[in-house]
Amino acid sequence: MLLKCPACNAGFSLEVALGVDEARSALVAALNLQPRPFGHLLAQYLAMFRSHGRMLAFHRMENLLAELDLGKQTVTRNGRTLACPLPLWQQALERMIEQRDAGKLQLPLKTHGYLLEIAFGLADAAGAKVEKARETAVRTGAARVDADERMTRQLLISAARGDLELGLATLEEAKQRLRDAGINPEVLNG
Repeated sequence: MLLKCPACNAGFSLEVALGVDEARSALVAALNLQPRPFGHLLAQYLAMFRSHGRMLAFHRMENLLAELDLGKQTVTRNGRTLACPLPLWQQALERMIEQRDAGKLQLPLKTHGYLLEIAFGLADAAGAKVEKARETAVRTGAARVDADERMTRQLLISAARGDLELGLATLEEAKQRLRDAGINPEVLNG
């Protein structure tokens, strides 16, 4: 079945029209990713796959976007998969554009390899930073301090309940002791 282009009256097949719709859907999904400038950066990146003086075919663009699969927010290199949220992908795309503008890339690109290396490095550094913060918290005893505070709170509540059961304190006295310790006295009701 042949269709006619509403803009230029050129004829094309139904299969081509369906392919254009699929590619448009992929592009719209990519351009709607947050944060907002992300779509513009992605469009600039995809242009790096286009030979000088040529257009990037819709099916090629669709395949490139599918290969990245940014919706997963992960990056895989050499068998390792790391979390890579969109802000890290954005930084990786910005670095690619900087490299292009500095004339340090051989265009057109053939694969996503360089972008994936940049994104993986950023994700690895972010993961290391989180791990370091966790280790510092353990080393400095921040987790131990939280546990000690929870234990002290439980001991105060248990003592107030025990005093109530043994008749050593009235309900109001027990509640006041808990208030003085910064604990909601309603815990005695449960």
